[in-house]
Amino acid sequence: MKVTDEQIISAILVAATNKEAAELCGLSEAQFYKRIRADDFKRKFSQVKSELLDRATTTMQNGMNEAAQTMLEIMRDVGTAPQVRLNAADSILRNGLKLTEQNDILQRLERLEAEYNE
Repeated sequence: MKVTDEQIISAILVAATNKEAAELCGLSEAQFYKRIRADDFKRKFSQVKSELLDRATTTMQNGMNEAAQTMLEIMRDVGTAPQVRLNAADSILRNGLKLTEQNDILQRLERLEAEYNE
């Protein structure tokens, strides 16, 4: 039975090493490396990694509002140790500034792309 690229990709994603991934697929290391060096395989694997990163990014983005609310609660809680409140405030300021800058850059880039495509 031929091992599919999808099976090799799944093995890579769960194995700690390429040697372990090869064993999971029932391939020798030489067969495994020959398969993963193929351009078609590289394209498929790149697509899977991109999709996984997109999903992880979406998951993190979905928790950002709750995380921000938690930091605000900590910062505003006078019963919390001053250093903890200060750390929350610092984190809010640093991350808020970073997000603002990134959002501004993205908006500028979108405007430039729209102008370029006209």
